[in-house]
Amino acid sequence: MIKMEDMEPLIKETLQSGKAFSFPNKGVSMCPMLHTGDLVTIEALNKPLKKGDILLYKRPNGQFILHRVRRIKRKKNIFYCVGDHQYKVEKNIDMNSIIGILTSYKKKGKDKEYNLKSFRYKIYKLLVRISFLRLIFSRVCK
Repeated sequence: MIKMEDMEPLIKETLQSGKAFSFPNKGVSMCPMLHTGDLVTIEALNKPLKKGDILLYKRPNGQFILHRVRRIKRKKNIFYCVGDHQYKVEKNIDMNSIIGILTSYKKKGKDKEYNLKSFRYKIYKLLVRISFLRLIFSRVCK
C-alpha cells in the first residue's frame, strides 16, 4: 500500500489543477461515517470553511488526518477539529496545514457515492453535533 506521505505531491498537484483526488481511508476516527477502506474524495478549498466541514490536514509530525471542523477562530484563521468517533479536539490547525476538503465518499465495496451536500448527510452532521454536546453535559453533570 502506498503511504500518504508518498502521495502528498500528487495530491497537491491534482488539487492545484482543479481536480478532485480519491484515496482509501485508513483509520476509525470518523466512524460511523467512514471506515478503513472507504474511498474518500477531497477537493481544493474554494470557499470559506465552516463548522462541520471535513478537512484533510497534516500534523507537524507528518501524520495525515481527516477530521471535522468543530470551531473556527476567524481572526487568526485557526481551526479546531475532531473525529466523529473521538472527543478530544485538536486545536490550532492553520491554513498551511490544510490540504483539502472532503466532498464525497464511497463505502468499501459499494458503487454508491455519498455527496456531502445531501439532505441525509446534513441530518447526520446535526446528530454528530448533538452527540458531542451530550458528552460535554454528561461530564459536567458527574
